[in-house]
Amino acid sequence: MGTLPLLLKINTIALWIFILGSLILCVKNNDWRVNLKSKKRILWILFALLSLYFIGLFSSKDFSAIIKQIIKTLPLLIVPLFVLSHNKGDFNLKNIYISLGIGLFVGMLICWYNILISIMSKEKYTEQAKYFFEWIYTDWNLVAPLDGHPSYFAILIVLFLCALIMNENFKKLRRNRLKLALIIFPYFLFLIETSSRIGVISLIIILLFYSIKKFNYKRLLGMIVLLSIVILFSIKFDYLGSKFTKVVSMDGEIKIERYHRWKEIIKVFKAENNWVLGVGPSDARKIYKSAYDNGNFDLAFNNNYNAHNQYLEFFISNGIVGFLVYLTVLGLFLFETRLKKEALNFFIVIVLFSMTESVFGRSQGVLIFAFFYSFLILYYQPKIEK
Repeated sequence: MGTLPLLLKINTIALWIFILGSLILCVKNNDWRVNLKSKKRILWILFALLSLYFIGLFSSKDFSAIIKQIIKTLPLLIVPLFVLSHNKGDFNLKNIYISLGIGLFVGMLICWYNILISIMSKEKYTEQAKYFFEWIYTDWNLVAPLDGHPSYFAILIVLFLCALIMNENFKKLRRNRLKLALIIFPYFLFLIETSSRIGVISLIIILLFYSIKKFNYKRLLGMIVLLSIVILFSIKFDYLGSKFTKVVSMDGEIKIERYHRWKEIIKVFKAENNWVLGVGPSDARKIYKSAYDNGNFDLAFNNNYNAHNQYLEFFISNGIVGFLVYLTVLGLFLFETRLKKEALNFFIVIVLFSMTESVFGRSQGVLIFAFFYSFLILYYQPKIEK
């Protein structure tokens, strides 16, 4: 867990260590067969999700690209296979979130150190320091030392902060308000620095839901304070503020470019007349390029952007079948966990995140989804008699 926010190579090493540890535990504990048997429908639906990428082998001309995508998405089944082979008692939820927090903090320190070096390298470093709140030190530039994506880092911060604020394991910490505030502040600051709209929106929605569910005036006041802080930080970090102003115009018109790209993609896809099975991953890229060209989305065209929408990715690549498989995966998570506590937080994050990012387009997204999906099902699934 602690490596998820860090470099992909570190994540890969940690994944293999986890797999090796799980194999050793399986040898010592024969329960793994029973555990996996009781979770077989979860494994089958995840296999169906992974199979959507294997289908691309038969419909794509770019064989090497599809192989790379399959290798990238293999953890969708491998990680749950080993997580679900364990018993719930093998995991300590508090320690998992603490390790996530430590990993995030290490990543934050690396990024801030990089910014500090950049500022101090300038002759007029006091003048350069003023750009701390500008685009040059936020968004993609912020997480460049980690070779990561700002929004993926942001959603991990959201999951950690929500656990810290709501989980009963941190109840003792929350009694010391000053200590809690001092711990939360650097994470919240970094969240704002990522300029991730979906990260900020997810945090607000989760906390708002939590405040309504357990309504009292203190929580309501806390939400008002949080919204005020977000607004103030959005003004100071003008790049984040400008991104929010580009969502909807004063006339109610949707201004966000991705929305208009999605419309153009669907328009081009309609001409293919392949609604049921889609066009395959390779031809999906061609549809995106054609849509970006037609709509004059030069940045998206030149950088070969994906759809930035996981629902749309599956719909274009695998048609209605792929779209329904992904909805079933999310629906099964809802059913198995009953959206208890951290499961609700993850569900809100992944549902919203899938609207603005192609989650499985990056290895980090695959690992985040695979671990939290399987771990939270294991942790919150009603106990089944063996």
